Amino acid sequence: MKKYHPTSVVLHWLMFLLFAIALAAIELRGEVPKGMPLRATLKIVHMTAGQLILLFVVFRLAARWRFGTPAKLDGPSWQTQSARIVHILLYVVMFMLPITGILFTQADGKDVMFFGVALPRFIGLNAELSDTLQDIHELMGNAVYFLVGLHVVGALWHHFMRRDGIFQRMKF
Repeated sequence: MKKYHPTSVVLHWLMFLLFAIALAAIELRGEVPKGMPLRATLKIVHMTAGQLILLFVVFRLAARWRFGTPAKLDGPSWQTQSARIVHILLYVVMFMLPITGILFTQADGKDVMFFGVALPRFIGLNAELSDTLQDIHELMGNAVYFLVGLHVVGALWHHFMRRDGIFQRMKF
């Protein structure tokens, strides 16, 4: 197989779009004064995009299992291992960012809504735990910029320096 299955391609770019929406919403929210309705809307957008990330990462892993992946590209071991580690870390944050977001919100005593329906409570009120989970959530959120940056730099390096057709693998 030379390229990813179309389902995997769609899910890859959908995840990118959802991450962009979630990150843009939370960054913009920080610029909006407290009490403004836009601030609450941006939080809802952020949380909904995050929950969709959690939902779609499950489908993404199922597609990866069902359809497989293209053969590994040739290259030095350090490059293939680095790419593998970055991909694993991206999957970790795709799961853990939404989970920590849900948990720190619930530990703060607030309901987490998904398209108007409250999610079941997974954790009770615990302000200290909420603060810790929020710190972890924010740390991972900042790590996403770095991980996505590495992912993009690696893809661009393959495309422009190695000229190995890497973009053809994840193209519609």
